Amino acid sequence: QREEKQLVIDIKKAAKEGQEKIVKTLAKQLVRVREQQSRMISIKGQVQGIRNSMTIAASQQKMVQSMAGMSKAMDKMNSQVNIQQMNKVLQDFQRESEVADAKQDMLDDALDSMFDEDGFEEEADSLTQQVLDEIGIDFAAKVAIPSRGSLPTRAQEKVNDKDALDDLESRLAALKS
Repeated sequence: QREEKQLVIDIKKAAKEGQEKIVKTLAKQLVRVREQQSRMISIKGQVQGIRNSMTIAASQQKMVQSMAGMSKAMDKMNSQVNIQQMNKVLQDFQRESEVADAKQDMLDDALDSMFDEDGFEEEADSLTQQVLDEIGIDFAAKVAIPSRGSLPTRAQEKVNDKDALDDLESRLAALKS
């Protein structure tokens, strides 16, 4: 561009001096310089395009190599997997699980028949109520527990005493207010 500017200045100077041949010669040089610049820009574009193509080709080559490696690994894994053996193992597992479930059911049934569930639950409820009565908690009044039978006489007396005490405390509180 510097050369082009200098030629333009020289052409103007020669034109002012009336040197027609020099003006034509300098004008031809100016045209050649501009064509050369145009070619250089075109070549730069082509070189950049080639660089881009080479970068893309290198990336594609790496991708192809990676895919080839993955393909080999997958092939190796697929050749090691025996579908029939895997199915047999899964069937054996399912069968053994069913056998274990059946044995557990049989054991549960045997234990249930050994312990009379109704009597066992009544006894557990009775003992629970006795423990609660001993520590002074009227659990039956707070939570409705379906009774399976009558409480023992001693436990019933404690419940009645507790109810009477609660009634007296509420009356006393009412009098104070």
